[in-house]
Amino acid sequence: MTASVGSARLAVRCAPTERALWQAVTSRLNEGLGGARSFQSVWRDDLCPAADDGCDVLCLSMLPDLSRPRSDWPAIEAQWRLDAAALRDRELERGATVFIVTLFRYTTGEDDALLPMLRRLNLLAARLSQEFGLFVIDIDRIFAHAGGMELRADVRLASAEARRSAADLIVGSLLSVGIDHVAEPAAIQAARSWHESHCVVGSAGHSTAASSGQMKRSYVRGRTQTSLTQSHDVYGGIRSVLRDLCAARLGLRWRMPLLFALWRMASGRVIGGIGRQRI
Repeated sequence: MTASVGSARLAVRCAPTERALWQAVTSRLNEGLGGARSFQSVWRDDLCPAADDGCDVLCLSMLPDLSRPRSDWPAIEAQWRLDAAALRDRELERGATVFIVTLFRYTTGEDDALLPMLRRLNLLAARLSQEFGLFVIDIDRIFAHAGGMELRADVRLASAEARRSAADLIVGSLLSVGIDHVAEPAAIQAARSWHESHCVVGSAGHSTAASSGQMKRSYVRGRTQTSLTQSHDVYGGIRSVLRDLCAARLGLRWRMPLLFALWRMASGRVIGGIGRQRI
């Protein structure tokens, strides 16, 4: 695809309640680009439909899977892996960019029971990025830095403030790493400057590293791929993991990923401490 003035297709797989958010994303993206490029939203029901819709950018929300029964987890993970491999071989191969959008790790009321599934989905996003070279828009990490409570945000981003803030953060991520194959660098830079001046969330909570995770780029099969270089804290820190390990509601099958995450975080801190001492 060549960068020229015209339209581009932003395909979105999301829950019905998220469509207002993604319409706001498209609107703000077009407003920032100021006619240099015009994005049109395309709704997807499946992660990877059989027919290629020719999208330029694809964003996959994990919210549609959050309310599924815990017993469905093997099928959920298998489907994501199968479709991620297909997206790598089809969308990435023709030059599109693919983003997985994580879930904000804050629940209220009846949604508290969804917390184990939420954490598993966020961890899966990191692993899929590492294994298949997909981008991650880490809503969870960004809202934690920006102050999700002050933004009145929960996992469903139901409030108007949460949707506006999430839209700002998603647009910032797309302008940082997601549309350089369909828009000129000067137009993207101008859009980034406009966007930063209109953001609800300040620069302290919004940066390329935070919004897209810890990324590395590699040139594979004639195209640039990205993946997470290290596991980001999708479980909410060592204290949070320890609290959930002690929760009576979780069986052994759900405790094992938490034990593994605890080991990864603890060993990472020890290795990081040794590295800093050597430096």
